[in-house]
Amino acid sequence: MQFFEFSKAQMKTLVLLAGLLAAGGSYLIIRDFFLRSDRAPRPWRVKTLEGYRPLLVLDLNRAPADSLELIPGIGPVLAERIVSFRRQHGPFAAVESLTQVPGFGPAVMAGVKPYLKAARP
Repeated sequence: MQFFEFSKAQMKTLVLLAGLLAAGGSYLIIRDFFLRSDRAPRPWRVKTLEGYRPLLVLDLNRAPADSLELIPGIGPVLAERIVSFRRQHGPFAAVESLTQVPGFGPAVMAGVKPYLKAARP
C-alpha cells in the first residue's frame, strides 16, 4: 500500500528539487567556512565587549538590588550581597572594591566593570 503515487515526470521534478536544495545548502556551508575572508563577520562568533560602552552605568553607592540584577553576571543573590555589604561598610570608594564582597571574584569583576561606577554620595 502506497500513500503517494507519483508519475515519472513528478518523480523527476521531486529529485531535481531535492538536488537543488542540497546544492544550495552545500553552497552556503562552503561559502561560510571557506570563501569568507578573515575580516568578514561570522554570525557564529561570540562578540567581545572590547570597545563597548554601555548606555547605562549604575552607581554602586545608590543602586538598589533589583537594578544591580540587570547587569550581566550579577544575579539576585550577588546583588543582595552588594547592597548588604554597602549598608555594613559604607559606600564603595571604587568599583574594584567589589572584590571584598563574598562571591565576587576577578572573573565577575572583569564582566561587570563597564556597567558600574562608584560615585561618592
